[in-house]
Amino acid sequence: MTGVARITKLDFFIMKSQAISYFSLVAVILLFGLIGSSITVLCITGAWFIALMATNIFAIQEKNHLDRLYGSVCVSLNEVVLGRYTFVFLNYLAGMVAIIILYLGFVLCRKAIFDVPDIMLGLGLSFLVSSTITGIQMPLFFKMGYTKAKLWSFIPFAVVMLLVVLPSFVSALSGILDFAQSHKELFAFACIFASCIIQFVSYHIAVIFYRKQR
Repeated sequence: MTGVARITKLDFFIMKSQAISYFSLVAVILLFGLIGSSITVLCITGAWFIALMATNIFAIQEKNHLDRLYGSVCVSLNEVVLGRYTFVFLNYLAGMVAIIILYLGFVLCRKAIFDVPDIMLGLGLSFLVSSTITGIQMPLFFKMGYTKAKLWSFIPFAVVMLLVVLPSFVSALSGILDFAQSHKELFAFACIFASCIIQFVSYHIAVIFYRKQR
């Protein structure tokens, strides 16, 4: 087993006690699905929820002083960071699989059309949302620890909340959404490509921060 796999497995073991919290996502998706929300809304909601839940591993590690436990695993600092990014991504992937299965259930119950381009758009946008959230938060957590970085990590969300009340931003966003609806597959691939770049840059920044912190 590689060092990355060992760290990822350890993260899942530590988060096992929080597994029940993930079931609340199912309740949220069922609620949104029952009121007729689109697959895009379901995926983005799930991505937001999972990104915030998965990064709780930093809080648990800090609260229970688990640095020695991670230090006992013979891996490099790069592998520790990559293992954590892998853990977060696998959380996202599992969440999206669950959401698609639930959405398929809604489609079958309503005898609606299973629209693949809509699903691709939802997955692309959700991956971008997840990558942006974790891409900002994780380097901060590796640099300062969960408690010190918690406030700073929420600043981007506050900025976004402020932007959405600006008419110029809303107008630009409407134009982007119109383009996305007209070119779903292209926009989905563009989101995935942008997400990969964000994660790549974020990972390398996190490695630099973690080396200095250690």
